[in-house]
Amino acid sequence: MATSNRVPANGQFLVSDFQVNAEGVHVWPFEPQFPIDAIKHNLSGRHPFRMNRHDYVEIVYLNSGELVWQVQDNCVREQRGDLFVMLHPKYHRVTEHSSKQVTAESLFFHPELLRSRPACKDESEYLVPFFSRDAEFAHVVPRDTAIPTEVLDLIRRIRKELPATTDCARLAVKTYVKMILVHILNHFAISEEPLLRSDRRHRELDRFKPVFEFLDHNYSEPISPGDAADTLNMSPSHFRRAFKHLTGQSFVPYLNHFRIEKAQQLLANPDIPISEVGLEVGFCDQSYFGLIFRRLTTMTPRQYRQRALAGSRNSRN
Repeated sequence: MATSNRVPANGQFLVSDFQVNAEGVHVWPFEPQFPIDAIKHNLSGRHPFRMNRHDYVEIVYLNSGELVWQVQDNCVREQRGDLFVMLHPKYHRVTEHSSKQVTAESLFFHPELLRSRPACKDESEYLVPFFSRDAEFAHVVPRDTAIPTEVLDLIRRIRKELPATTDCARLAVKTYVKMILVHILNHFAISEEPLLRSDRRHRELDRFKPVFEFLDHNYSEPISPGDAADTLNMSPSHFRRAFKHLTGQSFVPYLNHFRIEKAQQLLANPDIPISEVGLEVGFCDQSYFGLIFRRLTTMTPRQYRQRALAGSRNSRN
């Protein structure tokens, strides 16, 4: 739900309902002192997910169903028993071409988990090889390699240790994480190379910050691709190509997703009339707002409000 960043009690895991900012960055609500989470969850693969990126590692084992991921401009298929791995800050999402219902077990952790104080070179190198092969990383480890089942066992061990409140438990969790990364490293036969690709991606993200700041401050006003292009002193045509290359999505759909997420937050407040919500997030035409909202959430604004309010009442009981 838009009112909470935690996984709902019923096990549903809907990334598009989490709060994602104008840059498309999702921040997982880790325990600050020990940033790792291991969850078992269900999700609807037909629920439209918003393109997002993050600075934490995401590893998803599929127990049932099939997921079709969009990673930037590419599609990646994950079948039952496969492992999906996202170690780079790439824009990605689960597409509507996935199975209607999916069960999965996931591991999320921030790279800071593996950094000692003072930093130990060996620990940081567990992730460096992945970043050096950013553009070539395949993201899916097939089940016939046997690696996914070994990783799943380690994820389950981690889940049993969490919350890791003792030094022994934390040491065990870090050890299991390193074992998972070694399995993945061996599968992809990744060798260290200069971090040129990773550095280039971060430079591109920094270059587009003025665009995302512009959206965050002006999403309630009419915005055209030309307006966004002006923030970078680009021509509209150059901007459209560069924006899609960076985010994997054209500018207008990206803006619509962001506006609808803002609308979801407003709809969770029963004091705001539904007729005003569309105007508040930049839709001048109420019928067009309803059309886009339903297309991106699979429900009308009124249905979403009813679900949000019911979820709020259940969480208080």
